Amino acid sequence: MATRDFLLPLVSYPKPPTKAAIESVFRLSESLLAPDHPNGNRSTITQRVSAVVYEIEIETGLYFEGAHIGEFLEREAGKSAANAQQLVRSFEEVAANHNVMHRCHVERRTPYDMTRNLIEAARLHHVTVQPLRKDTEDQFDLAEKLIFESGRPVLIFPEEPVRPLATAIHTAAVAWDGSRQAARAVADALPFLRRARTVRAFTATDDKPLSSAQSQQFVEYLAGFGIEAIHEDVKKTDQHSIGSFMESYVASREIDLLVMGAYGHSRLREFILGGATRSILANPPCWTLLSH
Repeated sequence: MATRDFLLPLVSYPKPPTKAAIESVFRLSESLLAPDHPNGNRSTITQRVSAVVYEIEIETGLYFEGAHIGEFLEREAGKSAANAQQLVRSFEEVAANHNVMHRCHVERRTPYDMTRNLIEAARLHHVTVQPLRKDTEDQFDLAEKLIFESGRPVLIFPEEPVRPLATAIHTAAVAWDGSRQAARAVADALPFLRRARTVRAFTATDDKPLSSAQSQQFVEYLAGFGIEAIHEDVKKTDQHSIGSFMESYVASREIDLLVMGAYGHSRLREFILGGATRSILANPPCWTLLSH
């Protein structure tokens, strides 16, 4: 029997993910074991959550600078180690309450080594699941690197959601503009879309409008996978940023999962994120699957 593997990175420092965030990942993973919609056949794919707990090594000059910080650094290193141990305990406690295969191991790494190790690990898993706290630069940067360098989809979610996070995907939305990135995201999201009761494909008409024929072709493409989708053109008003537009769309239609392509380009050695991608990473409104 095939196994769909969620990679869950748990970073010990500076602020580790909550036990509630781990619980959310297990609940979503477990929901994918339910019978496929709509024929009721039970999935022939098992689920596994693979956690990597990263105990971050604290380096002088990395987070702190100054001549008299030895004791402080030692204390922070102890905090990182204690957080790592607590993350392992939390993971095992949550896993014991769910019918999902799981595994967990600890890596002691500097932040740079951790990022490279995680990107390599992500390439060997179906999807990396990354909790995000609002306005947390470390998590933002890590998610960005995973999306653009791993070659695999990344499923992000708010660690402190404005509205309750879905425990199963009932209503999914696809931001569809016909691009390569959007096509990749849809292909990566098929296991989730197949189980959704409602799938909405939407196109921002003032951004990259599609013809009615192009929209219908996309709906027919999804139908080939047994997915009944509704397409709608949505106009983004000038008063709304792309981030607030996405947030409003998700809230008004009670979306559980948002699927979208991730955009960015390199300029003068600096990677510049597209507006929609940056907004969603800064404040994901719900479970959001991003692919590049």
